[in-house]
Amino acid sequence: MNRSRLAQLVLGICSYLLPYTLWAQQARTLIVPGTQAWFAEWYSPQIVKLVYQPHGYTTNELISNAVLKHPRPVTWSKKDSGWFVEGIHIRPLVSGGVELNRRIKLIGEATAFAGAGFEIDLKEGEKIYGGGERALPLNRRGYSFNLYNAPNYAYGDGAENLNYGVPFFISSEGYGIFFDNPSKGWVDIGKSQHDKMKVHFASGELNVIFIFGKSQQDILRQYHELTGFQLLPPRWAFGNLMSRFGYRSEAQVKEVYSKMKKENFGVDGVIFDLFWFGDSVQRTMGNLDWVNKEKWPNPTAMMQYFQKEKVKPILILEPFLVRGTKQYESSLPFQAVNVDGKPFLLEDFYFGKGGLIDIFRKDAQSWMLNFYSREKQRGVQGWWTDLGEPENHPAEVMHNLKDLGFNRLFKADEVHNIYGHYWNKMLFDFYRKHYPKERLFHLNRSGYAGSARYGIFPWTGDVGRDWSGLAAQTKVLLGMSMSGVPYVHADAGGFAMTNQKDGELYTRWVQMSVFTPIFRPHGSALEELTPDGTMSVESEPVFFDQAFQPMLKEAFSLRYKMLPYNYHLAYEHNQFGTPLMRPMHYAFAGSPELNDQYMWGDALLVAPVLKPSQTVQRLWLPKGKWYHFATQKLIDGSNEWAEIPASLNQIPYLLKEGGFFTTTSSLKNTDDYTGDHLTIWHLPSVKKSNFSLYEDDGRTYSSIATGAFCILKGEGILQGDLYKVKFYQGGKRYVGMTTKREIVWKFPLEKAPRQVFLGANELKLGNSLGNGYYTWDSTSGVLEVKMLYNGQPQEIRWR
Repeated sequence: MNRSRLAQLVLGICSYLLPYTLWAQQARTLIVPGTQAWFAEWYSPQIVKLVYQPHGYTTNELISNAVLKHPRPVTWSKKDSGWFVEGIHIRPLVSGGVELNRRIKLIGEATAFAGAGFEIDLKEGEKIYGGGERALPLNRRGYSFNLYNAPNYAYGDGAENLNYGVPFFISSEGYGIFFDNPSKGWVDIGKSQHDKMKVHFASGELNVIFIFGKSQQDILRQYHELTGFQLLPPRWAFGNLMSRFGYRSEAQVKEVYSKMKKENFGVDGVIFDLFWFGDSVQRTMGNLDWVNKEKWPNPTAMMQYFQKEKVKPILILEPFLVRGTKQYESSLPFQAVNVDGKPFLLEDFYFGKGGLIDIFRKDAQSWMLNFYSREKQRGVQGWWTDLGEPENHPAEVMHNLKDLGFNRLFKADEVHNIYGHYWNKMLFDFYRKHYPKERLFHLNRSGYAGSARYGIFPWTGDVGRDWSGLAAQTKVLLGMSMSGVPYVHADAGGFAMTNQKDGELYTRWVQMSVFTPIFRPHGSALEELTPDGTMSVESEPVFFDQAFQPMLKEAFSLRYKMLPYNYHLAYEHNQFGTPLMRPMHYAFAGSPELNDQYMWGDALLVAPVLKPSQTVQRLWLPKGKWYHFATQKLIDGSNEWAEIPASLNQIPYLLKEGGFFTTTSSLKNTDDYTGDHLTIWHLPSVKKSNFSLYEDDGRTYSSIATGAFCILKGEGILQGDLYKVKFYQGGKRYVGMTTKREIVWKFPLEKAPRQVFLGANELKLGNSLGNGYYTWDSTSGVLEVKMLYNGQPQEIRWR
């Protein structure tokens, strides 16, 4: 008997014995019987799960595995006509609902739209963030949208429903809400009724998990503790991934790579789209083989060529198989079925009539993993799973969940939003079993709450290749960051077919993408297959006009220089649940609603240019000093708006007062990173500021667990007229770890220092290294201290 059925039985017994009262015990479940049925579970003193069981509701299975924690016993006491449990007050309402902490009223309701759902009171001025991929303002109050993962081709700003929804929200009133239900749903956040948030589902257990916290950071961290943190990615994931839709032959992809290399653009990965299994877009999905031997004469040798170049091959696979392809017939026993139990034939599928793998079945997973295993042995080092919403998923499709412990067939709408999640899990588990030392790289388009723990790198779908598409991205990316999906990114430059080649749009998009988790220019370049009325536009920078080349090279170079800083952000998320991209309201309590600027990590404020012909950028600066890299000027922030230059050759990013920003020398491939040469920018603050930089070998799965890493730590502090930066090296050693570093510290200052010390030695102004030296640039106002560092504690001081 599953847990939901058992709870229903218990509820019935308790309702009979104790009508219209609240029953509790020192156990995992708190029963609230009455005219409507509720029970509760505690995961911590701040996290409670409430489950609503309306009369006659039978499709109440919990098919999600998103929650990793187990409920815990609780201690209760009666208080104020309710019950006080683990710091949370629960009071039954006459309406049949419940009230939490005297401020959140939760009503269960049945509607014509879906089986049943919830209604939550909203306060005046309360803001709601999250909900997954939406090209909407970050405060989603006043909007309604589907909880149904679906593609939206050529979308732009304002698109409400995209590929990856997450039923998790954060309120400005100090709580998070997670509806752990992957069935088709709908949410209305104060649109139809200003003071109500309404959420409905077609099926599944009707639950709400409340997470109470002191701040948005605290709530998001607890959510990740509940559903999982993303593990460290391979370091090469932060390099440039060469990609387009799509490379048509081995000769072509090598030619493009050679051109990128010749023009000094870094490349860490090359992505093979669907042309590896056929020469046309349609009617080839399901071949799952390099069918054209003239265009792809020796895939294994090609993989070896790229591996020697330190470029990682990444291969696309989809869960659909089209009738008439090589593997269609063998896939039939593993496809989702119709009501008669026969493979469901998709009649209206863009890529051709075919079927969908029933990913919930272990035998179907094993069948699909045979192809992953074969290509892995050929040399593939990363994966791209496309169409995983699934893109075409009629309501009549039936899925078999017996391997998950359920005995009936489930309709498509009941499992739709978690299909991609179990695909993510399948690939993750495959690596843990067969490649336990290797970190997974998995580019994907859809998932569910908790998918991040399976090592996914989602992109934002088939965005329009226009300025509206670009303007949508900050909203989508930051919204996903607040939804617990830290590595989301966009097809840099835009994806959809276009009738023009816009170098300015491409440049601005690339500049923004420098400050996103994954850097991957990608777009449609179909050559002779290009539909009428559009043109084939390459997605690699080398194919844009010479006028844009200096700006593009600067952006690519900056991305590689930022590698140590970016890699440390991965460590921070894994340890603390902090997103890499951070909304201003997350980073600075009380900031206004800002949808087009953000913090990249703790130290950098980024204000991407999202409109054409723009030369000045208006941005909101929190209180404190900021160093603008493009102009090399200090700016005073006072919680007000400011304007900074933003011509096409200037990327608007600024260093926060107290922030530490670590870069390395220019690279063309992340495998060349050693940590031997570091530049650390620090903008001194009147307040104590902390520094840390994580390093490991960049590839071993268990680096953190086994202590095979090092971490530079330090602090900056002002004492009288003396500013000190103390730092030391911690952690254990790892294979290949550097023992000596050349570190250049750069400090933007308002005036030249009188004296500079390194340890006990006063440094001289000049350029003779010895134990170190310093320089002062009066134009940029930067104090530069250069030193050799052997891992022992050290201190820089100046007055």
